[in-house]
Amino acid sequence: EDPSKSYKLRFVAEQVSHHPPISCFYCECKEKRLCVNTHVWTKSKFMGMSVGVSMIGEGVLRLLEHGEEYVFTLPSAYARSILTIPWVELGGKVSISCAKTGYSATVIFHTKPFYGGKVHRVTAEVKHNPTNTIVCKAHGEWNGTLEFTYNSGETRVIDTTTLPVYPKKIRPLEKQGPMESRNLWQEVTRYLRLGDIDAATEQKRHLEEKQRVEERKRENLHTPWQPKYFIQEGDGWVYFNPLWKA
Repeated sequence: EDPSKSYKLRFVAEQVSHHPPISCFYCECKEKRLCVNTHVWTKSKFMGMSVGVSMIGEGVLRLLEHGEEYVFTLPSAYARSILTIPWVELGGKVSISCAKTGYSATVIFHTKPFYGGKVHRVTAEVKHNPTNTIVCKAHGEWNGTLEFTYNSGETRVIDTTTLPVYPKKIRPLEKQGPMESRNLWQEVTRYLRLGDIDAATEQKRHLEEKQRVEERKRENLHTPWQPKYFIQEGDGWVYFNPLWKA
């Protein structure tokens, strides 16, 4: 409501490869002079009543005001009770490091034990690598209350449920490009909302077959797929016009 106290986040995402299915996203806030660039692809596996999805890749958060870069990995995701009442949890270890400051963090997302235990638990440690000192520890729920304890004895509590949630703004469907997700998958989405799984499956099959035909055409013409917003650099992908190059 108060423009002087609000900031605008700009976000773009693109699937840059089909085999493997690599997705990239870039987000920036010019007012705060920060931006995030991430590439990730997934590996899925079935585990009885659950599906596990490993997130392979990394992101870089840049704080331009301080000249700092934080490289981070991503947790795995698990869809539980897929045949009854599904729910999702995160699991695994996430690493965060900043070469300039010498600080690093290890964040562990704990999956719920088969019997008892809490859901969405997370623990973390922040280390100053040059002195091998643990400067902060944290524990709680990643979607609930988190408590931070510093080596000075100070503690801080953050309740994520009280943080404001801002709705995202997207272009109207008629102004989106033909390859944008909401446009491309709109018929599948419509039938899913109607509960017609057979029709949604048919629309999905039709869309994927169309994409296979286009892929065969590119192979015959020896024309590689060209992403629109991201450029490959080494093993990663970088947004074509990032804030740090502006």
